[in-house]
Amino acid sequence: LIIMSMDVRINVFRKKDHMRKNGRVVCIGKDLEETLRAASRKLDCQVAALCTMGGSLVDDVSVLRDWDSLIVCLKEDLSSPNGDPQSLSSSALPQSPVLREKSVESATSSPTDFVLRRTSAFPTPDAASRHDWVKLNVGGKIFATTRGTLSSDPNSMLARMFEPSDGKCWSSATDSSGAFLIDRSPEYFKPLLNFLRHGKLIINKGVNPRGVLEEARFFGLSKAIEPLETLVHIEESSLGGHITRKEFIHMLTATSSSAVLRCQGINLEDVDLSNLDLRNINFKCANMRRCNLSSCDLTNCVLERADLYQANLENAIVQCVHMPRVNLEGASLKGCVMDNKIGVGTNMEGANLKGAMFDNSQMNGVNLRLASLKGACLRSCNLRYAVMAGTDLENSDLLGSDLQHANLRGANIEGANLQDVVI
Repeated sequence: LIIMSMDVRINVFRKKDHMRKNGRVVCIGKDLEETLRAASRKLDCQVAALCTMGGSLVDDVSVLRDWDSLIVCLKEDLSSPNGDPQSLSSSALPQSPVLREKSVESATSSPTDFVLRRTSAFPTPDAASRHDWVKLNVGGKIFATTRGTLSSDPNSMLARMFEPSDGKCWSSATDSSGAFLIDRSPEYFKPLLNFLRHGKLIINKGVNPRGVLEEARFFGLSKAIEPLETLVHIEESSLGGHITRKEFIHMLTATSSSAVLRCQGINLEDVDLSNLDLRNINFKCANMRRCNLSSCDLTNCVLERADLYQANLENAIVQCVHMPRVNLEGASLKGCVMDNKIGVGTNMEGANLKGAMFDNSQMNGVNLRLASLKGACLRSCNLRYAVMAGTDLENSDLLGSDLQHANLRGANIEGANLQDVVI
């Protein structure tokens, strides 16, 4: 099972911000409470609920899509005539002129009827039509979804076929049930439809990523093409065990300098990549055991949870590298430059650095919180301002190192050689 996810962002506005000029962008959290806290921080107020532009209450973050626009409701808005704090008052919900006129029609209506009346009358026909359900017959298999989902990538063919702005769907042949006929593979279409629904690329075992990539190119789903190309490359590279230095250099030269090269999970075991410019490459979860990275420039790389067991990184530039929980057991990092640059330090939090060699390395401001440095050699290292809280330094060699202003709170220094250490 291959999963690649994207953060879902929403626009939030205050109720009185009619011109929608002072909104804030918020990344949704794992649940509604976390999202409300994030919105409260961004708008500097106590947000108690979120409503759509049509007035419906959001009670589950899973229904939110990328770049949805929502109105925030404050605590004082959450009141009702019957004293029920869970019911929204009419002033808390965004209203159109028509709704204001009709809101007094029935004083005996229940709160449920009131909310339903508002959700059925959106400000514009566009907003309402995005929720219309559409049936697709893709290669003989029926898919049911909304026009809003199909329009998630506005530049795609699917968005042009089913955009809600004109009030009607794309003119196409339909089957006997009224489903629109699309002559493509349902097996490869299903992961793309789910990607449009929740922004996560999920490909089940047995489904060829190259087939999904060709469907993404056909439908013009640009947001899915780039991660699929990476998956296809990694899968094809892994068929022969790992790629060679020549193949990797060819991959580098074939990539635009402005593009982000994603090599998550790539197999580079025992490959010689010395003296290469590898800046800004994502090596998350890559297999780089015994890989030769000496004198490489790894600035801004991602090596989170990568396996670099006994790898050679001598004299490499490792500035601003994100590598929490990386495995560098037995690796050689002698003479490395990983000092704090423009306020951003290298992150090695929770890393396995047992027996690693850092002699004469520049590690100013590096984050080694909760890392294991058992038996590691850090002779003559510059560890000024390093974060080493909770670090395991048992039996490590820190002879002549500079630890001025380093945070060693809770660190285990049992058996460590601290001779000539500057503190």
